[in-house]
Amino acid sequence: MHNENRQHVRRNTDSSITCVSIGRGASPKEIAKWLGTEAGQEVVIRKRLQLLDDVPTVISTSYYPLWMAEDTRLESADALPEGPDNLIEQLGHRFAHGMELLRARMPTRDEARMLELDPGVPVVQMLHIDYAPDGRTLQVADDLYAADRHEFAFEWSEPNGDAGHV
Repeated sequence: MHNENRQHVRRNTDSSITCVSIGRGASPKEIAKWLGTEAGQEVVIRKRLQLLDDVPTVISTSYYPLWMAEDTRLESADALPEGPDNLIEQLGHRFAHGMELLRARMPTRDEARMLELDPGVPVVQMLHIDYAPDGRTLQVADDLYAADRHEFAFEWSEPNGDAGHV
């Protein structure tokens, strides 16, 4: 089972996810380079809006190559209660490694509208790319966070180092 070392800590909050769109679409240029495809090539796209206490906080868009996602539940409008990572593994694929890329920027008008941002509030884009053992990309998750509603913390341990907390 694929385990992520990321956690979202929620205290006394109600969270929900609204499906914006699910289906096939053209891969944007920036995503295509991570998927190892040509810009505009057809991929499976799942776009969701995450809310905390009824406030939009994250636009999550996941991109899956057709060689893996075609004719699977990743294309279905139904919820994936087991999560997409577990579904990918159930389809016989294995996660080998991944990377995350963070970038702060100003939102587009559509992004600012969806996230209900005040003027001048930036967003933080996190691309999460997962790879199979053969080097092929299994998925690219493009998460867009309202910068005034998030704090990011990264923790790691060195090999053979003390895993204690500071």
